[in-house]
Amino acid sequence: MDKNAYPTFDFSPWSLSGVVYGALLNSTQQLLELGEAVNESPYKAPPKFPVLQVRPRNTLCKSGSEIAIPDEPGLVNVGVSLGIIIGKVACKVSEAHASAVIAGYVLVAELGLPCESHYRPAVRFMARDNFTVIGPVIAAQHLDSPDAQSVIIRIDGTEVANCLDGNRVRNVAALIEAVTEFMTLQPGDVLLLGACGPSVRASAGQAVSAEMPGLGTLNFSLTQEGSITKTATGVHAQTTAHITRTPTARVAYAGGVHTATPHPQGLQLADGRVLQEKDVQWLPPIEVGTILALGLNYADHLKELSKELTVTSKDEPLVFMKGPGSLAGHRGLTRRPAGVQFMHYECELAVVIGKTAKNVKREHAMDHVAGYTVCNDYAIRDYLENWYRPNLRVKNRDGATALGPWFIPASMVANPHALALSTRVNGKLTQDGSTANMVNDIPALIEYLSSFMTLQAGDVILTGTPEGVVNVNEGDEVVCEIEGIGRLVNTIVGDTLFGR
Repeated sequence: MDKNAYPTFDFSPWSLSGVVYGALLNSTQQLLELGEAVNESPYKAPPKFPVLQVRPRNTLCKSGSEIAIPDEPGLVNVGVSLGIIIGKVACKVSEAHASAVIAGYVLVAELGLPCESHYRPAVRFMARDNFTVIGPVIAAQHLDSPDAQSVIIRIDGTEVANCLDGNRVRNVAALIEAVTEFMTLQPGDVLLLGACGPSVRASAGQAVSAEMPGLGTLNFSLTQEGSITKTATGVHAQTTAHITRTPTARVAYAGGVHTATPHPQGLQLADGRVLQEKDVQWLPPIEVGTILALGLNYADHLKELSKELTVTSKDEPLVFMKGPGSLAGHRGLTRRPAGVQFMHYECELAVVIGKTAKNVKREHAMDHVAGYTVCNDYAIRDYLENWYRPNLRVKNRDGATALGPWFIPASMVANPHALALSTRVNGKLTQDGSTANMVNDIPALIEYLSSFMTLQAGDVILTGTPEGVVNVNEGDEVVCEIEGIGRLVNTIVGDTLFGR
């Protein structure tokens, strides 16, 4: 049967309903080529669990796009991957049942700037605009042997790579099982199996095509930054958020989702009903886009963790991505897995972007801030591995990032860089700091991030935490408070409540 005759369904990037997660180092050939380096510093051991990254929405573009790359180094790595399209909620799915959650498959090209380190590469290498090319899609039942697809890559029409997409650390079913052990995949999410071999390098001015004979072909061209002449084909959503002039929250009550405002008796819904805090389910106060989290952005916290840090760099901010499934609201429950030795909170000021920001200089950066909320970003340090730190298994667990309770408009915060920040565990003060002590302030972060990616309305920057992180246990109530922003309450629970 001709590959072009395969039944497909609409899954173009701008109708993409979920998040794209990419598996890295899932090729046995890639690990073999690293040789003994996998046991040496900074890695110290081969990866034990899936090495994942979030491919944020600004990176998504369709086949046929023209993609800008920086003049220096003037080339990119191109990896081609089979993407698994999730068709139903997938949580703790076994290998035996993995096929039941797959709706289809998609051909994806993952671009990245050349980088020799797999320890903690800067976010700018992979999170650039249009660096994830979405190609043909096919329904699951029409792709035979998804674990054994061949991949052909051509540059300017010349074949430069031809490999069998079957030599995997984890195949499709095994990857789904390993990932859904700690994070829930939603319908419309895409889980990339990862490049099957070494990346191919391509330069500005070249045209690239990639083919999986059972799935089809995608193509794109590369050009230097600043030289694109046609309309961008990437996914750049809303340009301006709805800016409120009063604090607002999002809550679930009586079968609906409501906007609420503060009230002396608790909170008031838009329809006038007044309720107490305990009567509603608190949701993250805004509809969140890309989540960009800062690590080691307070000097005292960097010192606090210095004994476990293999490599540190002061050259640029340490930024990593999180998926929306990690979010929980005010008064939410966060699971502590059995057997964990060190799980800690991180009280952080969350900055909400209000309008599109691209190549913004620091003197104009605050014009793009819609407002703020409080974040408590948990980490399980037992699960840290020295591959693309901090690993998603540590930081992207279901409900491990509490956000809320209120969205506070920027106009109500005179100086976000002079706010007291504290955490109390069961009423005891354990963390006491100030946003004045950020290593990289908010304008610096917006300038840095917007230099390589388009920030969009609803994107959230988690600005890091000061020293004072301590272990928390099942039953603990953790309260993070930031002066003028709010008081976020969260409770630690065990496996039983989650059926584990």
